[in-house]
Amino acid sequence: MNPLKKLYYKSRIFLRNQYYKSNKIEDTCPDRTALFICIKLLKIEDSLLLIAPVSGDKYIYNERLNIFVSLFGTSGTIVEKNYSHEICLTRKDWDKLEKIFSSEMEKRTKKIEYKVKKGVKDSLSNIYNKIESALNSVVLN
Repeated sequence: MNPLKKLYYKSRIFLRNQYYKSNKIEDTCPDRTALFICIKLLKIEDSLLLIAPVSGDKYIYNERLNIFVSLFGTSGTIVEKNYSHEICLTRKDWDKLEKIFSSEMEKRTKKIEYKVKKGVKDSLSNIYNKIESALNSVVLN
């Protein structure tokens, strides 16, 4: 391998590791548990996913479980009934959570888009059939 290429790859790996370590807080159990709580809530179909348009904060709300999660930056809050828990995620965990959130949001958006397009197609088909039947009745008379 070319020495310049080798140096390039080593520097990329070093910088990537520094990026993830720069925001690394102690890998404590409650924060990892909070990450898994968020991931589980994202996988539940009846959880409501929201993104604030200006700030980009992400919210997860599950009415059945009565849990509300607000995520901003690498920190957030999990609220269950009367209890509130502050969480702080590592950069790596935040990137993972953000990727899962975005993919789940995209999947749900595509599902809604498909339903709307199907409804429009059916509606247009009904209108076309009404016009055809009206034309046929005029031609026959």
